[in-house]
Amino acid sequence: MKLPKGRALLENTRLEFINLDNVLSASKRKRAHKISGYISIIYPDSVELIFLKQGEAFNAARINRTERKIVPISDVVEKAKNATSGMLSEYATDEMLINIIISTITVEPIKANVDFTRLQPKVFIDKLKTTKFSGFIWVKAGIEESFIYFDNGAIKACYVAGSAKKLEDKAIANFLLKPDIKISIFDRVEDLTITQATPAQVDMFCKIFSALLKGYSHPIGKTLVLKTFVRSKATVQKEFPFIEHFDIQSDLTVSAKVVVEPKLFAQGMARWFDLIRESFSTFLGKESETMAKKVLNDYRFALKSVGFFDHSKIKL
Repeated sequence: MKLPKGRALLENTRLEFINLDNVLSASKRKRAHKISGYISIIYPDSVELIFLKQGEAFNAARINRTERKIVPISDVVEKAKNATSGMLSEYATDEMLINIIISTITVEPIKANVDFTRLQPKVFIDKLKTTKFSGFIWVKAGIEESFIYFDNGAIKACYVAGSAKKLEDKAIANFLLKPDIKISIFDRVEDLTITQATPAQVDMFCKIFSALLKGYSHPIGKTLVLKTFVRSKATVQKEFPFIEHFDIQSDLTVSAKVVVEPKLFAQGMARWFDLIRESFSTFLGKESETMAKKVLNDYRFALKSVGFFDHSKIKL
């Protein structure tokens, strides 16, 4: 897929020459990388996107000819690190463009894949203006994807596939005369504040749960710990479905790949942590809380920043 571009920080760089961790952490070292925009990784059969806000990854997507979906940021990063081919670009763009791209995945259009060759561009545009339309038009021509954003009948931006330039109002009707165009009409744009928990946050909680369970296994045994983990997971999963994507190995190492909003993620982690701690207090009494606090103490500042202690019964 060919999307609108922006100011290029990296463009068409082969993956084998890229340290993706350095790209993702560049905003911590260089002010110029504190951008809103996206990282595009082009493979032979798909395009994978990491969306950025102030230089920090906050969401990710996978796009191919048959599917568009939100995916864990960690999935995109892991695939890129293991890939033998692929081209990476990074663009600074309007936040609205990022909103719109995400909206093509998460919002249902009011009209989809309309053959535009039967419509008159100027009449169509004028109709949207007179009806005070707010939303965007997704314009598709083969692999090219462009977007026209309206607010209360006014065209605020026209983002063109493969270009960093925006079309002026007068040029849009001519642009829509291109052959084989299909359009989809959306009456709203996704809110950019919707984010997913970062790979670092997910990894932190996996380490916390692994350390907690391994600590409990010494006095009461691995078998009982595994059974308690499975029971507690089934219980918390009813309230927080994303818990389903947590797995545990025979050595009590916990791993996960999830797509979940950070606040909800912290709530679920707090609820699950409390349930496990309370379950083991039956066998260990107050020692269960002492062991839990010891594990949390190593991560207390990061846990405070994600709001964990706002939802957990345990306090440090």
